[in-house]
Order: sequence, then C-alpha cells, then structure tokens
Amino acid sequence: MKPMHDEHSATLPASDPFTSLAAHFGMLLGVADLEAVVGHSWAKMRLHNAWLHGGGVVWGFGISVDGPSREVRVTPGLALDELGRELYLPVLSCLDLAKWFDEQKEKAETRQILDGGVDAHVVARFRACLARPVPALTSSCDGAGAETAYSRLRETAELFLVPGRSTRAGHYLRLRRLFGLPGTGVAETDNAISQEVDPLRATVTDAPEWLDAVRLCAARDSVDRRPAGLDDGDGSALMPGSGDADVVLGDLNGLRLVTVEGTTTADVGKIDIATRTSHVDTATLLELASAGTIPHGGA
Repeated sequence: MKPMHDEHSATLPASDPFTSLAAHFGMLLGVADLEAVVGHSWAKMRLHNAWLHGGGVVWGFGISVDGPSREVRVTPGLALDELGRELYLPVLSCLDLAKWFDEQKEKAETRQILDGGVDAHVVARFRACLARPVPALTSSCDGAGAETAYSRLRETAELFLVPGRSTRAGHYLRLRRLFGLPGTGVAETDNAISQEVDPLRATVTDAPEWLDAVRLCAARDSVDRRPAGLDDGDGSALMPGSGDADVVLGDLNGLRLVTVEGTTTADVGKIDIATRTSHVDTATLLELASAGTIPHGGA
C-alpha cells in the first residue's frame, strides 16, 4: 500500500534523551540548538513509552471489511509502537483490497492461494510529515533570496495490509513462564527458560516465596532485556526495537474477492482483533489485581 498522505516525510529531532541545551544570556541559537530543546523532551518521552509500555493500541482502531466497496476500513485510534512513538489516526481510513490483491498476484509465494482466500493482518506505522509551508531564506548568512520551507511537523499513522497471520514477540520470558503463559514458540529458547524457571516454580509454597520468585525472574529478565545497539552512539540505539516498529491491529483470516454475475465483492472468514496488544490503564489494572485476591471470586 502507498502512503496515505501527499506531504513530505520527515525525521523527528528526538535522537538523544540524555543531552539538553545549556542556555545562557546572550547565546545565539541556531537550528541545532532548537532541535536539542524540542528533541530532548521528545526523546525522553519515547524512551519511557518504549521500555515501560511497549507497542500496543490505546483506543480505537476498529476493523471491518466492506464487501461492495472492497475495502478494509479502520476507525480512528491511538497507539504506541515499540519505539515509543504515538500513532494517531484522526479519521476513518480505508485500504483498497482490489489493488492489494493485484499486488499480491505478482508475488510467487502468494499466487497459488489467492483463489481460496488468504490470511493477512492490518498494521499501523508511524509517520511524520512536513506541513505548513512558509517563506524561508535560502541562506542563513546572505539573506538574498526567499524560498518556501515547511514550518511544522505532523505526527500521524499510515495503514498497511501484510500477507500472513501476525506473530507476537513476548518479553520477560521468565515471568511469563512463572505465570504459565505461552513462550516464544522457539523450542530452544522455551526449553532453556523452562529448565530455569520450572524448578523455581515447584518450590513455591506461600505468598512470600511467590513474591521472591517474581522478583528473581523480573530481575533476570531485566538484565537480559538490553538494547542491541547500546554502543552505536545514537539515541535510537537505546530503544528496545528498530525498523518500522509496526503495531498489529488485527488479523483478517480467509480474505478474498468474490465475483458473481460480473460484480466483485470482498469477503472475510474472520476478523480477529485479539491478536493485537492493548494497553489497559493503571486504575483498571489495580482493580483487576484487587479482584484477583478475593478468595471466592476473581482471576
């Protein structure tokens, strides 16, 4: 799918969360100084979002398939990606299924399964756009001429339909094993984690021992969970993820185009939004945790 917007893409000045401007009286400020002022706060916030919240949907992003128009429709929403960026979609947006299927027919790996339906998943991807053009000097020194330059950065999200079902990478693998949650699906990794955690879990007999086990697993997981590019020297290397950091919104299983008497419509077997990660506010989490301690009810 092509980007939804015609504006020029931009890179946000949010690379270093640990360097800010040291201003003093009479200091001459240039573009790099202003980027340091703005980028420091941006980078701090994203470092927090990435490590303490992670990627997931905050609200919205409902998915439907409209048969007659052959479109996947996504409602407005807000999400965070693995790089700590906010993805905001302000309006109802659509993906053209007829165009998407035409693109897939050119790929050998999907050509043979299109007639019987194909599995795909919808993702949201962060995008920053340049907006609000204003007159600008061609040079910071001569002041001889003026051209148009953009004066605003707009943060938004664009949507893509990706072939195949989505996958989910879990973090804190020891904690997940301690609580009986599924692992990574990689046998070697999951076996190593189970050999470490299962004996510990078998020794837990009361609440204090359980708390100790949780603390130990969390500590070991946090030691392992470090940025792969920590020594690369730029702020993006401090993030837990890299690349486009797509946010999965849901799976479309058995997606196909059906032609009857010359009319082509879209059809889908199942729309599965349970495959997405959703952020739950802390007040609700506190209530859920409290309910779980009630002897005659709760999780």
